[in-house]
Amino acid sequence: MKDKQELEKRNLFVSPRFLVPVSFILIHLLITLPLAYILNAWVDECSTLYNTNKGFLDTFQNVFYTEKQAPLYFWLLSLWRNIDGAIFFARLFSISCSCLAIKFFYDLVSSFFVEKKAILLTAFFAFHPYLIWASLEIRLYSMAVLLSVLMLDFFTKGYLNRRDAESQRKSQIAFLIFSIIGIYTNYYLGFLLVGGFLGLLLLKRWKAAQTYFLQMFIVGLAILPLVWFIKSQLATNTSGHQEINRLIDGIKLLWGHFLNFIFPTELLAPEEQTKISFFRVWLVRFGILAAILLLVKNKFGALDEKVLLFGTFSVIIAAFMLFAFSILGGEYISIRHAAVLFVPLILLIASLLANLLPEKSWIALAIIFTLLFPYSIYSLFPTLAKRGDWWRVSQFIEANEKPNQPIITSQVYDAIALPPHYKGKNQVLPNERFFEWNAEDSLKSENAFKKQTEFIISKIPPDAQEIWLLTRDSCQNPETAASCRPLENFVQEHYTIEIEKDFYLEKLRLLKKK
Repeated sequence: MKDKQELEKRNLFVSPRFLVPVSFILIHLLITLPLAYILNAWVDECSTLYNTNKGFLDTFQNVFYTEKQAPLYFWLLSLWRNIDGAIFFARLFSISCSCLAIKFFYDLVSSFFVEKKAILLTAFFAFHPYLIWASLEIRLYSMAVLLSVLMLDFFTKGYLNRRDAESQRKSQIAFLIFSIIGIYTNYYLGFLLVGGFLGLLLLKRWKAAQTYFLQMFIVGLAILPLVWFIKSQLATNTSGHQEINRLIDGIKLLWGHFLNFIFPTELLAPEEQTKISFFRVWLVRFGILAAILLLVKNKFGALDEKVLLFGTFSVIIAAFMLFAFSILGGEYISIRHAAVLFVPLILLIASLLANLLPEKSWIALAIIFTLLFPYSIYSLFPTLAKRGDWWRVSQFIEANEKPNQPIITSQVYDAIALPPHYKGKNQVLPNERFFEWNAEDSLKSENAFKKQTEFIISKIPPDAQEIWLLTRDSCQNPETAASCRPLENFVQEHYTIEIEKDFYLEKLRLLKKK
C-alpha cells in the first residue's frame, strides 16, 4: 500500500496536471518579477498604497469612501502589507493571484478541451499581456481574473458536469463562496451570476437552473451589507459633469477590448494606430467573416454546449458593461475594468476555433502568438515606466532641489503618487482632500477643474519663492489642454520657468516667482 502511494506521488510530479501549470507559472514569474521590482507605481496604485498603509482597521473603515468600490481586495492587501510595505511586495499579491489563476485555468480548460489544446490555451492565458499587466498592478484586477476562473470552474463542476451527488454539492458550495467573495472584490463579477443562470436555461438544464436560482438567494443575502454602499458610491461616481454617452461609443470601447483579449498588440492604445494594430483589425474582421461562413456552411452545427455557454457569459457581461457605460461613462468600462470579460471571451473564441479549425492550425496560431506576445508585453512599458514615471521624477527633484521648494501637482489626486517614491526635503502639496474632486465640466472647457485649481493654488505657501509643478499629459493634449488653462494662466502671471523636463506622460517644471 505504501509503495503504491509513493508511486502515485512520483507519477503526480511528472504528469501534465502538475508539469503544465507549474512550467507556465515559472515563466510567468520570470517575466513579472523583474518588472514588479523596476516599475514605478502610477497614481491608482499609489491610491491603493495610501489606503492600505495604516493597517486593517483604518482600511476597513475608510476604503468604501476613498476607493468608492468593493472593499475585499483592499482589506486583504492591508493585512498583506503588514509583512512588508514596499511597492514590490504589494505587487507580489497580484502576481500570486495570477499564478493561482494559471493553475485553475488549466483545470478549467482541461474539462472542455483535449490535452494538447488545453496546454496551448493555458500558455495563451499565462503569457497574455493582459494577465502580465494585471500581475504588475497594485489593484484588484489580477484577483478579479482569478475569481472569474474559480467561479467558472466550480460552476462547470457544480451545475454542468454529471458527477456524483456529493462532489456536485461541494462544487456548488464552492461556487457560492467564490461568488460572494467575487462581488465583495469587484461588483462586475456579479455579471457572471446572471450569465450562469441564462446559460443553464439556454442549455435546457432545467433542474440545474432551478437549483442555481434558489441558491442565488444565499448570495443575495450575503451581499446585502454592500447595497447601501453601492448606492452611495454610485451617487458619488455620477456626481459632477457627465459627458453625453452614446451607445456607439460604448460598443467601440468593447470592440477594442475584444481585439486586445483575442489578438493583443498594444494593450494600452497609443494616440495613433500602429501598423501592426491596423493589420490586426483587418485580420480579425476577415476571421469573423470566415467564421460566419463556416458556421453557415455547417448549418451552425459548431455551436455546441461550450460555445453556447461561454457565448452567453460573454454577451451578458458585455451587455451589463454597456449599461454601466450609459450611467457612469467610458472610464468605468476601460480595459482595466474589463477583467471580468477576459476569461469567458477567451474560452468562447477557443471553443469556436476548436469546432471550426483543424487541429494542425492551432500550431500556426501558437507560432503567431509566440511572435506577437513579446512585442505586446514590450509595448506595455517601452520606457520601463508607468504613467507619471514617478520614480524618475522623484530622482530628478532630489538631485536638483533646495529647501523651501514645495512640489505642487496639477490634480489633487496626483499628490498621493510622489510620497511612495520621493525621499527629498520638500513638501508635496496638496496634502489633503485627495478623493473629493470630480470634473465640473467637459475636459475641453476651462471650467473642468475650476474649484480644484483654486484649491491647489490656495495650498501654495506664500513665502515659497520657487516651486516644482507637475502637470499631466492632458495639459499638453490639444483636445483637453483647456482644462489646465486656469492653472497655466496663474503660472504665466506669477512665475518664470527655471527648469523644464518631460517624463513619461508627465511634465515637471521648476518655477520662480516674478
